[in-house]
Formats: sequence, structure tokens, C-alpha cells
Amino acid sequence: MMSGLTNAKRNLRKRSEEHLRLAVLSEIGRDQPSTVEPYKEKGGRLWGSLFVPVYRRVPWKAKEKAMGALGMTAQGWKAPSRKPGEPWRPPADMADRVANAAPPAKADPDS
Repeated sequence: MMSGLTNAKRNLRKRSEEHLRLAVLSEIGRDQPSTVEPYKEKGGRLWGSLFVPVYRRVPWKAKEKAMGALGMTAQGWKAPSRKPGEPWRPPADMADRVANAAPPAKADPDS
């Protein structure tokens, strides 16, 4: 059974993600032709007019620290070794791992 605090944290995360998503979709579609006005749920003005702009101005390190303090981060996994924006590179031993995992080549019956 979930505690009230767990429920509150889950609700906070759900609402914040939803309003951030809606803000991005609104920006993406701003200059696109449309035949209908996008649907907007009632309420949530505070989220859209206060939370979204403030969230966008807060540096990532501060967001990370706040989410950690509130216990709203994933537990039991190691963060990736690369930083955001850094391109992915295969592990140094990838060629050896692929060579060892490949099935042995079959002999050609025609030779």
C-alpha cells in the first residue's frame, strides 16, 4: 500500500511532466497549420504560467539535487559514464565481445 507522501510525489511528478510536455508541444505546433484549435484542459494555469518558465530557468544540477532530496529519482542503478550532450561511444572491448558472441562460420560444402 502506498503512503500519502508517495502518492503526493507521484502526483507532483505526473503533473509537472504533463505540463512540460504540453508546453513543448504548443511551441512545436505554434507555426504549423491546423484546422482546429488544440484541446486545453480546464485548470493548470499556475503550472503553465509559473512552473514551466521557472523550471526552464533552473540549472540541471539544482533540479537533480532537489529531486534527490525529495526521493524522486530512480534507485539501484548506476548513472551513465557520459555527460548529457556527449555522443555515445561503444565500450573499448566491444569488438572482442562481438567476435566471441558470433557463431562459428560454417565450412563451404562446395570446396
